[in-house]
This record gives sequence, structure tokens and C-alpha cells, in this order.
Amino acid sequence: MAEGAGGTPTCSERIATFVTEFDIDQALGELIGIAETAFTDTIGVMLAGSREPAARMTVELARGEGAAPAVGIVGRGMRTSPQNAALANGTATQALDYDLSFMIGQSTAALIPGLLPLAESTGATPREVIAAFIVGAEVCGALARSYPLLSSDGGWHGAGVLGTICAAAAYARLTGQPETAIPDIIGIAASMASAISVNFGTMTKPLHAGLAARNGIAALGLGAQGFTAHPAALEGKNGFFPCFAQALDWDVGPFDKLGKDFALLDPGCKIKPFACGGLLHCSIQAALNLAEREKPDIDGIARITVGVSPHAFGRAIDRYPWSEDSSRFSLRYLVPYALIHGAPMLDAFTEAGYGEAKVRALGEKYEGRVDDEFAGLRGSGAYSPARVTIDMTDGTRLEEVVYEPFGTPGNPLGDDAFRRKFESCAAPVIGADRAGDLFALLSNLSAQDSLRGLWPLITVSEAN
Repeated sequence: MAEGAGGTPTCSERIATFVTEFDIDQALGELIGIAETAFTDTIGVMLAGSREPAARMTVELARGEGAAPAVGIVGRGMRTSPQNAALANGTATQALDYDLSFMIGQSTAALIPGLLPLAESTGATPREVIAAFIVGAEVCGALARSYPLLSSDGGWHGAGVLGTICAAAAYARLTGQPETAIPDIIGIAASMASAISVNFGTMTKPLHAGLAARNGIAALGLGAQGFTAHPAALEGKNGFFPCFAQALDWDVGPFDKLGKDFALLDPGCKIKPFACGGLLHCSIQAALNLAEREKPDIDGIARITVGVSPHAFGRAIDRYPWSEDSSRFSLRYLVPYALIHGAPMLDAFTEAGYGEAKVRALGEKYEGRVDDEFAGLRGSGAYSPARVTIDMTDGTRLEEVVYEPFGTPGNPLGDDAFRRKFESCAAPVIGADRAGDLFALLSNLSAQDSLRGLWPLITVSEAN
């Protein structure tokens, strides 16, 4: 692999070619539809997340910067710089852990949070924004396929590590950067990539997406001025892949498929039905299936055993929750909650939810482990199969295995459920009527002439 122009194109140079040559007018309608779904889902959860403490704190941080009031923050009335808006939007997007999963967790979480302020500041059209999202997602797909063990074995959080780089690519597309400038933008972003999974279950997890969005805009702004970076910053000696991978395998071959095979089509995105870690969803669904089919007597449960993959076991918090953030990653809480109350929706992730004595008591009977069937699974997919076994005090054993949860292309959420999710997120923040108008606009985003109608729908008075 040549390290610079003149030889075999580097990864950054291949990204640059894809960023500039992708033709939205030749894109499959299915691809555009997926992008519209992503915008709808992301803006919905961003609005809901804008009311979370982590998002509020990033807004206050931005307020203290005193930046020129150039663009809005989703769910707020405040105006600030694109970088500050991207930080606040990205943190809000992941604050509830309700945003869509793609390839390695929620690795594209930074894209839309930064595309929105950039689009507002440049006057970009909806189709230009959609094209930028597709470009960023596909760069993310190539990165994930090049380093599939990034999260599961490497311990990194894809939203910050992959997200920073793919965000920079998307933003370069939206702002029309020349092909020659993009390798520098990618190289700058590669040095800004960061996020460690130890912070799951705290406010810092959603901050990763906010930082990735902000840093992607910073890399764009610097690279556009001629700020330099190494042309082989991804694969070169001491570059992104060798440094982040350490002893793990990586392969740049997937970059040859940019623009040919689209990860948004296969494997596609997972729209989350529950506002918690995606690796926990099969366990929750298995518990829901048992509750519906078997209707076990809660008082007669002696033990609950949940078997998952090594990656899911390593990401789940084994303790009972002590905060709203930790409740989103605790199977010791979520499986008992699902058995008692049904699907854990937004109100489950509150002190009233995890503080309930009956759920806590059932959580004492929980045991988590790596399931023998799933022990050999490696990689960081958007979900993990799960086996839930319930042993009753009378000796009866109940068991359910779920390999693919709701929300995946193979097991879709459904139009009605998708709309209900959006409305449950958006309506409390902007009102039911505006939520309906926003859903209609986003669901048909590619047909809109401009984004002028979007900004009033996602702007909320600071008094709210």
C-alpha cells in the first residue's frame, strides 16, 4: 500500500474518490429510503434525548463558549457555532441509547448531529444531506469491515472511534470539498478518534457521539484551509488501524468496495424498539416472549439464567442499576422488568422504574453468563443472540432463545411501531401536532425542495 499519491491509492484517497464521485441521482430508491428512516429515527430520539441531563450539560457548555449564534441546537432555542451544536446534538442522540445500530453498535451516531448544523449554515438541500449521510455511513461500513473486532475484542466504542472519521467524510461531502483536500480531513479526524467502552452506563457514553460530531467538523474546517495530515493515516505505520488494533487483525480490502457494495443495504440498520444497549435486546425479547407465552407466576420463579455472547456479556452491567444511565445496560434489571411489566419503554429508565421493590427482588434471582452455543461468536454486530431460562420453584423449566430482535431488516419493527416510537420521543418536546408534521416531512425528506420547513419544527423555546 503506497503511503501517498503516485502509487496504489491509500485508504484516505479511496475515501476521497468515493466522497466526490458518489451520485445520489443514481442511488437505489431503497438506499434513499433507508437514509430517510435514519433521519426520522435519529431526530426523534435526539429531541427526546435533548431533555436528558447529559445533553443539558453540553448545551450549558456551549452557552458558556459565547460562540457566534450561527445555527440552532435540536430541541433548543439557543443558537451557537456548528461545532457546539454538533456536540450537543450528538450527545442528545445517544443520551437515551435509543438511536439506530449499524455495523458496530451505534457507529454512525455522529453523522446526523453534525450534518444538521452544517446544512443550516450552508443552505444545503435535503438530497445533498441524504447523499452526505449515505457517504458517511458507507465509509463507516468500510472501517467496520476492516476492523471487525474493534469493539468486541478491542474495547473501543465505535460511535467515537469510527464515528469521528465517517463524520468527517460525510461533512466533506456536504460542503463540497475537493478530492485533494479530503485525505487531509480524514487524517486529521483519525488523530481525533477516541472512545473507550469502560464508560458505558455513564453520561460519557453519549458524549462520545457528541465529540465525534464536533471533531468531524473541526477536521473539516482545518483540512479545508490546507491543514495537512498523512495520506496513509489510516493504514500507515503507527496509523489508525495498527494503533487501535494493536495485536488484532485488520484488513483494508473493504475500502475497494466503496460505492459497489452498500452496507446500508446489507447488513442494514437496526431500529431500536427499546431505549437501551442493543446487545441486550435479544435477552429482553426472549423474556417478553416467555411472559406472553408461559405467563409465569413471578412469585414462583426460583432463578433466571441469561446466556449471551462474550461481547454482550462483557458490555452488560452485572450489577443492579444505581442510575438512569446504568439501567440501560443492566440485564439484571431489564429481564426482570420485562417479565413483570412488559416491554421496557422510556419510563422504565427512570428511578421509579429501577427503584421498584418487586423488580429489584426478582433481579436478585438473576444469573448472567456466556452461553455455550454463543461462546464462539466474535465481532461487534448490532445485536447478540440470547437464551433466557427460568427455573420455577416447582421444578418446571421455561426457556426461550432469540437470535434476531425486532428492528432488524430480517425482523422489522413495522410502520406503526416506528411511528409510535417517533411520536413518543418527539411529542413530549415539541407537541403532538408538530411531531406529526415533522414525521411527515422526514418520512419524505428526499422530495422536499429545501430544509427551511425543518428548522422551526425542531426548535424549542429555552423556557421548555
